[in-house]
Amino acid sequence: MPTVPLALDDFRRGGIVLLHDPAAVSYLVLAAELATAASVDFVRKAGTAGFKLATTAGDLILQIANPNLPACEIVFANEQGLLQSEGIIGAAVDVARMSGLKPTVLLSALPLQDSMPFARRHCLPILSIDDVTRHRHRNESALDLVAVADLPISHSDRPFRAHSFRCRFDGVEHLALVSPGTAVAEPLVRIHSECLTGDAFGSLRCDCGPQLSESLRRLAASPGGILVYMRGHEGRGIGLANKMRAYALQDQGMDTVEANRALGLPDDARDFAHAAQILRALGHFQVRLLTNNPEKADSLRRHRITVTKVEPLIIPPNPFNARYLSTKAEKLGHALHSPFPNGELSRTSYS
Repeated sequence: MPTVPLALDDFRRGGIVLLHDPAAVSYLVLAAELATAASVDFVRKAGTAGFKLATTAGDLILQIANPNLPACEIVFANEQGLLQSEGIIGAAVDVARMSGLKPTVLLSALPLQDSMPFARRHCLPILSIDDVTRHRHRNESALDLVAVADLPISHSDRPFRAHSFRCRFDGVEHLALVSPGTAVAEPLVRIHSECLTGDAFGSLRCDCGPQLSESLRRLAASPGGILVYMRGHEGRGIGLANKMRAYALQDQGMDTVEANRALGLPDDARDFAHAAQILRALGHFQVRLLTNNPEKADSLRRHRITVTKVEPLIIPPNPFNARYLSTKAEKLGHALHSPFPNGELSRTSYS
């Protein structure tokens, strides 16, 4: 199957792309400005419905003056496409945008069960909505820098510099704290997920509060170090109320993964694309990462941030979080302490 860049290259040359949503419908898509009599006839013979011309309300005035375009229904996508909302129409217009063409496309639906064999038989590039979404998130920013100000904290004798970001689509706000000085190489970076119970109330059920404090201490000693504080990550992305529901099940004997699954929730619903966007906005494409979670490093790499080194952030366990830490190591792959048979943890760390 072609990668997204290969599919876009074919599309910008006037090629036809199969765009599919496994849960809904598949469309044959071509750029309206590049449609030829032959390509329109090919799509007409293959499709089972009429044509749609998809664009955005803001681009309606830019209707394509192409005599090869058939009569068709006009449908609209959101201005920001898949960065703003889901949907195959938005994905189709995004394909044109990402190809460097005008955001107006011609579509015709195919029977879902026949679409993939048809595309392979005719050697058409195949893209899913998820393919387009991931590509846009990896290559474009959905964040706006709102403000920058000094933030004196107890871990440093000089203020950190606080950079406030807001997602322009869901309004979620994130914060990047940069320690005094300039990093001589890759900055030390901690991506910290919001944890109200641990960060603000000092909960002993997790290691989040002590990790935040230790991170700030180490970042203060590392010029130009960065703490990216990710809002909306409460409970590994399930939210505060759901975290309390999971805690209630843990009180009955479940571990953190078992509780999430019993509630029909994912083990870890976090996405670190915005963390990567923040780092790029601050001018950093290579970092040293302070974490025990290999998925954070892998996620940054997927989003074009090079992780040159992973430094552990080990917090000694307490009687309330020993099982929680063991579960993170055993079931979520965190590089933590090795469990003892009695449920406590050794203090051996892994780099």
